[in-house]
Amino acid sequence: MDKKLLAPTLDADALAEARRMIGMPIRVEQWNYEATRDTIRHYAWGLGDDNPLWCDPDYAAGTRWGGIVAPPTFFYAIFDAVVAPGLPDIQWIYSGADCEFFEPIRRGDEITADAAYVDARALSGKRVANMLVQTGDVSYRNQHGALTTRVQSHTFRIARQGASGGLSYEPRPEQRYTHQQLEAIERAVLAEERRGGTRRYWEDVQLGDPLGGTVRGPINRLDMTCYYAGAVGTSGYKSTRLKWLYSHWARHDPERLPNNYDPSYYAAAVSPSIGHQDAEVATSEIGMPGPYDNGPQRIGMLASCVTNWMGDDGFVRKLSVRVKLPVIFGDTTYTRGRVGGKREIDGRGLVDCEIWAENQLSQTTARGSAEVELPRRPR
Repeated sequence: MDKKLLAPTLDADALAEARRMIGMPIRVEQWNYEATRDTIRHYAWGLGDDNPLWCDPDYAAGTRWGGIVAPPTFFYAIFDAVVAPGLPDIQWIYSGADCEFFEPIRRGDEITADAAYVDARALSGKRVANMLVQTGDVSYRNQHGALTTRVQSHTFRIARQGASGGLSYEPRPEQRYTHQQLEAIERAVLAEERRGGTRRYWEDVQLGDPLGGTVRGPINRLDMTCYYAGAVGTSGYKSTRLKWLYSHWARHDPERLPNNYDPSYYAAAVSPSIGHQDAEVATSEIGMPGPYDNGPQRIGMLASCVTNWMGDDGFVRKLSVRVKLPVIFGDTTYTRGRVGGKREIDGRGLVDCEIWAENQLSQTTARGSAEVELPRRPR
């Protein structure tokens, strides 16, 4: 690599700068505008989720929804919800989201995303002395003006490898599996339970009940390519002519950019986004232990754990997840969950689920919760 990414230090002035920008107008660049049969399917497949409710129009027509609906986290395929303006050459790392869902996104819906920049605060962690968390408040509305989804989205800003106080994981070799271990992963994938059309009633759910969980991986470059076919990772993903155009605008006319985040993402000699694919950028430039997954991708996998369990007649009302550790190439993600409580509000049966993701080393890589509305038994 001919030129290292810039590695400025993240200091108190950066927090002050980040907080000065709170409330600034946000220009959003959407990846998709319409929830078509294909955009929904491509997103779901990028999560390894072939639920026919998302993918099969004949199957979906026989459900309560009357047709294909999108997975809860399909909003990432519309706009990735990252609202992290300013701070040139300071790395974006997705840290989590708090989501509320009001109605499903259906096949044929046209979705518009609006974003506000609402908070910035300083944090410190085990792997980096100083970092910021920038928070955006993003709303998604359909063609009728109805609010489908609202997301409080959180993004770490971290100085890159080589900067004082920059991110610095020890490189971790890609996991190698024995034939027996791969066979065990295959058996677990094939045994994945999906509730589907078998109704799960609120009355039948008990505290401590397990969610079946999913197995995704071992993750590799092809998995990342499949995910990005459905949901671009950040606005930094641009190809050929667009890459040159955005780079030129970032350096000479940033007001022409469709968004107003950090123009240095487009002007960099090497796009930081390639750290999701390239080991040298991930380790030497950014400070990750290896090429790594996408935070929203893992949140979507956790959502699949919930939707598999609840069945076609359930509806995810809330989803809150924090990303804890990077998942690097060769890692396998096991999503798990259990029922943490149940409530009745205005006749609706709500279930609170604890959810988390682990890798093959039994390290927790993400943790969160989901609120699910389940059908009631007829009286």
